[in-house]
Amino acid sequence: MTKQKPLNSGQAKTELVVIMNSFNRLPLLREALLSVSQVLEHTPIRSAIIVFEAGSTDGSVEFIENFSGYSQDIQIICLHPGRDMEHSFSVGCNHSVQFAAQQFPKLKWCFFFETDNLMTNEIALSIAVKLLETEEQLAAVGFTVERYDGQKTGFGHCFPTPLAFLVGQQLSQALGLDNMPIKQWYHFADYRWSFCDIVFTSPLLVKYSAWQSIGGMDTVKFPYSDCDSDWCWRAYEKGWRVAVLDIPGVIHDNRNQSSAWSGNRVIDFHQARFGLLLKHRGNWIATIKLMLFLRHCLEFLILIFLSFHDQRAKKSLNQRIILINTVFKNYKIKIL
Repeated sequence: MTKQKPLNSGQAKTELVVIMNSFNRLPLLREALLSVSQVLEHTPIRSAIIVFEAGSTDGSVEFIENFSGYSQDIQIICLHPGRDMEHSFSVGCNHSVQFAAQQFPKLKWCFFFETDNLMTNEIALSIAVKLLETEEQLAAVGFTVERYDGQKTGFGHCFPTPLAFLVGQQLSQALGLDNMPIKQWYHFADYRWSFCDIVFTSPLLVKYSAWQSIGGMDTVKFPYSDCDSDWCWRAYEKGWRVAVLDIPGVIHDNRNQSSAWSGNRVIDFHQARFGLLLKHRGNWIATIKLMLFLRHCLEFLILIFLSFHDQRAKKSLNQRIILINTVFKNYKIKIL
């Protein structure tokens, strides 16, 4: 069931649609929806917001519907997928874009904005739109996002490597193996931008024409983790580029309010990352399974010691058991 206001002649000219996935993070949703609405009011493009509501039980649905009633200039549509539809993150993105294209025939821009995003810079989105209009080879542009305390968290990421996967996600981040070395910055409208391999949907502005050319997210192989990484990789393989815009006031910080989608994050990450490398690096990636097995065994031994002092280590211990048992099966868990 989809609740929405009837379109008027002005809304029929909508060119930019915000795509937001919502699932049981009401405190963050309140701030994110208000934040992006305020930014759209300062963006000289007819805009709308589509929220893919994946079955929240914390009052998120009621908040979205109430909030949309107070919005005068920006149409807010809440999509409620049926029971026969998957509720994953990538499905939410694909379904929302498809709905937007049907609803708004002049759609040009899709702005993927998560509930743990905020924008305090009212012109950041407008600058990103102008950049995509200027640089024809760009399919999408992301931002040098900050934490809530203002600390920058990076300038973009490179395509994942087998080495980074082998050493593990935390060590890879600590060593900066996933960070994209910026070779050259280009000046644009008092700011700067550069090419990069991957920019995540947190947030990400995409040309709808590029989305059509590349195709949506791979909902089968990447329902959650690495769905945006795979999309950026496919964009590159089709001759498109993505960029990162260095501009202040764009925040990505869940402030320890993880979504219920994150319950199996470790398992999902390993399954998706192995599939991503296999898909884009080649079948030889299968030869690293033994080294991954040894890494998981070492992590298991370390976590046994830590579990005596840290309750969180006990959960990680169970996850490592699953990784050890599934690594030679491409991390696929058998569903009975």
